[in-house]
Amino acid sequence: SHGQATVPAGLTNVVAIAAGESHSLALRADGTVIGWGDNSSGQATVPMGLTNVVAIVSGGSHSLALVGDGTPFITK
Repeated sequence: SHGQATVPAGLTNVVAIAAGESHSLALRADGTVIGWGDNSSGQATVPMGLTNVVAIVSGGSHSLALVGDGTPFITK
């Protein structure tokens, strides 16, 4: 009902999918993330500059990404 099951057109090279309550995330082979669906809490918005991601998870109204080099990626 929030578009979480409607995969964005042109999405390719996906190596992982994470499904939250009303949003979804995809991790691409190049370490970038795409989000779609409900974004009322910003949970589907990928922070600018987020790269080198190796794992993703999504919850009710939040999303998390693990960066491959161990460096914390903090947004405010």
